[in-house]
Amino acid sequence: MNILITGANGYLAKSLIKELISRKIHNLTLLVRKDSNINELLKYCDREKIIFYDNTIKSLENIKDHNIDLVFHLANYYPDFSRPEIPQDIIDSNFTLIANVLTELKLKKYIKIINVTTYLNDKSLYSSSKNAAKIYIHNFNCNTIELSDTYGINDPRPKLINLLINYSESGKKLLMKSSPDSQINLTYIADIVRGFMSSIEGASDEKKWNRGKVFAIKNQNITLKEVINTFNEVAPNKIKVEWLNEKYEVGHHLDSDVKILPGWEPRYNLIMGLKEIFKK
Repeated sequence: MNILITGANGYLAKSLIKELISRKIHNLTLLVRKDSNINELLKYCDREKIIFYDNTIKSLENIKDHNIDLVFHLANYYPDFSRPEIPQDIIDSNFTLIANVLTELKLKKYIKIINVTTYLNDKSLYSSSKNAAKIYIHNFNCNTIELSDTYGINDPRPKLINLLINYSESGKKLLMKSSPDSQINLTYIADIVRGFMSSIEGASDEKKWNRGKVFAIKNQNITLKEVINTFNEVAPNKIKVEWLNEKYEVGHHLDSDVKILPGWEPRYNLIMGLKEIFKK
């Protein structure tokens, strides 16, 4: 198949691209933001296979020349320590981008879409924009994969595991605002990519394609206290934590009743994932 991957400069996308290239089955077209650093992507494809998006449909006018069969939608703007909460950027990345892509592809019925999102039930602009995109995309030949928190080797994102690593190496005490009984769901990158690959294989077989379905790729819920204890079992440097809130909380993304992706189950628990990270 000819696959278009949006958000190709992201951590999850790069991990998927590496796996797809190693299999040498599909042809890839990569969509990135204008002025993005593409040096790493050029290891996997020619520059002609990279489309630079500048928030306009005009920048996508050549997308039809790539004869796309599948759109793997990973583009995402989540405000965090490294990216400010800029409303226009959130809307542009999480909704307008995929709407423009599908418009330029002329919404051909044979084109399949795999939409990757995170289950959230809060009222933030991020959640609203991702949910709006999900509703819109499901008007077409689409299915959705819901993720929980993810982590892995060489992950540059300011996620929990990286926070723990940084504090353990510095020796500073981490002031944890959430309670030790707060729950989180952590899925290792190798399991994520395996689920993505399974979804792509399903898209290449009409009998396995689950149009309109929503599936989850996620591990078992654990408490933050269990995360800290497990981290200290594996990490070369233990982390010191002070809990500022003893009140029980439930993570905002743990309430989803979406079924697990058929044929997929996690192979990595937290101990195994952390060992992979620390042995690199």
